[in-house]
Amino acid sequence: MLWDWLSTKVKSDYIEFVANAHYSALWENDKRGKVEDEIVFRLNNDKDIDLMIGMGTWAGKGLANYRHRTNTLVFSTSNPISSGIIKSVEDSGFDHVHVRVDPKRNERQLKVFHEMIGFHKLGIVYEDSLTGRSYAAIDTIEALAKTHDFKIVRCHTKSDTSDKELAEKGVIKCFKELVKKADAIYVTQQGGVSGRSIPTLVEIANEHKIPTFSQSGAREVSYGVLASLSRAGYKYVGRFHAETIAKVLNGAQPNQLNQLYEEPPKIALNLKTAEIIGFDPPIVLMGATDEFFEEINSN
Repeated sequence: MLWDWLSTKVKSDYIEFVANAHYSALWENDKRGKVEDEIVFRLNNDKDIDLMIGMGTWAGKGLANYRHRTNTLVFSTSNPISSGIIKSVEDSGFDHVHVRVDPKRNERQLKVFHEMIGFHKLGIVYEDSLTGRSYAAIDTIEALAKTHDFKIVRCHTKSDTSDKELAEKGVIKCFKELVKKADAIYVTQQGGVSGRSIPTLVEIANEHKIPTFSQSGAREVSYGVLASLSRAGYKYVGRFHAETIAKVLNGAQPNQLNQLYEEPPKIALNLKTAEIIGFDPPIVLMGATDEFFEEINSN
């Protein structure tokens, strides 16, 4: 686990990654409230933590509040505004909370995908819940469907669950349905899209010559999803977070720091998948591509 490595191997005169300060509800909804209460109790009573990092939507919703006053940075949320974590791009709503936000990232992705493929029926798989719709950027998709004249083909599944096999089987079942109804699929972030299920999802889509676009990023492209926006190995977003952490640890108030971070507009493309489905990338697209994958990674 990364936290084990950070807490035991990283040596610094300025910062300590506290070994017993890593918490997870393991995607079990019944445990979620208990874990949040445990963290808040520690922050308010032990007061041995100077800064908390919340990873993902669940952690963001659990820590972005005034139940505590410990400086908190929230990373890796699909849409922190629509999911109710923060008030706006400019204001998290809490003095001690900072949440990175890129409100138009999903819009940029879908516009690029539509320009690439010119699809008329876009397939999406998501959990039909507040969190699931937020992950999948349903509001953005619905708005673009109106302005870009395409239909949305939906398939609902279970995502926020500790039963990963159930989530994975649900997405695979949905893909088998979508390839018969849609002419492109937007692969959204959710529990059923994993290292175990992606090879099967890619095989289903490629067999039916359905182009796919990853909401998550280039890693899924390396495994055979046709394209995504490239994150350049997380280099730039990592620097943004590191600079924010440094400012907070040096006395800055989290809510006074810039939350807006827009990723460089680069594309990741899998050339093998393009060949399999018969997609011939135009020269303009090739020029805008930052990461090429010539094979489908099976490891």
